Amino acid sequence: MELTTPVPERKLGPYPLDEDGIASLLARYAFGDSCLRRVILDQEYGPRARRGRVVQLVIDARVVSDELRWEPVCLDLVDVRRFRIDESVGFSWVLYDPPQFTHFDGLLQVDLCAERFDGPPPVSSEEVFEGSELVFAAAGGTWSALHPWAQ
Repeated sequence: MELTTPVPERKLGPYPLDEDGIASLLARYAFGDSCLRRVILDQEYGPRARRGRVVQLVIDARVVSDELRWEPVCLDLVDVRRFRIDESVGFSWVLYDPPQFTHFDGLLQVDLCAERFDGPPPVSSEEVFEGSELVFAAAGGTWSALHPWAQ
């Protein structure tokens, strides 16, 4: 039996997590004190499994252009090759900085604990993974603005 509130439907998007899509995501949302609300892992098995592991991240963030109104935003990552999810302190993940997006070894690295990089950006995927508690490496992905959560 599913006891959690379903993830809201898309309102805007999906937009690719390419250079322009990432820039528009980071311009639309203020991620300081945002909350990672859901991590949904999906894996296909068998001969028809073409897309690999899919990860959906739902984050409650503030819309910069709309008086910092809270809005759920979803990152859909496809063909996730590697990820790390350490246990959070408390009941949920609070994001203090925007996600950091980098490319190494032909994969998109999405680091949700980017506040640890106060200096130069990471130089390898190992550097991203060794210090992060919440990071994903995927072939690609999209982002979408979602409707508000059901009450």
